[in-house]
Amino acid sequence: MRHADLLKRLDVEIKTSADTKQALSLCCELINEHLEAYDWVGFYFMNHKSKKLHLGPYVGAPTDHVIIDFGKGICGQVAVRGETYLSADVNAEENYIACSIDVRSEIVVPMYKGDQLIGQIDIDSHVLNRFKEEDEQFLKDVNELLVKRFPTLDSYIESLL
Repeated sequence: MRHADLLKRLDVEIKTSADTKQALSLCCELINEHLEAYDWVGFYFMNHKSKKLHLGPYVGAPTDHVIIDFGKGICGQVAVRGETYLSADVNAEENYIACSIDVRSEIVVPMYKGDQLIGQIDIDSHVLNRFKEEDEQFLKDVNELLVKRFPTLDSYIESLL
């Protein structure tokens, strides 16, 4: 499925979600199902006080990384820098937290509400160099859609912390 078509479907589907958690879970499921080699799809949310990321809904292999320190691994680096991080080959990364021996590439895109960094979407692939510029833009659009549709996202994030 093309990114634009999937974004339209996500927009329609999340409008009928009962709550924020269900919408986030649905996004993970649909992205994982419709985009080739998106093997792990999940959201992490910021706790600025403790400087830790907390795992929200995800689809893919179970992970031990439910809480990540800012600065640690690719997700932790995005928490510090506030910019997308795309790794074509995670084995070449010095500060990589291995979630699975099968992961070859990763993209993490920050989620902003206004000027505040509130979370990120994290995608792992079992394919080297899987992610391109159009993937980054699509994931930015997904994050923006969620923030726009769910003004109560802050309450959901607080429930994780």
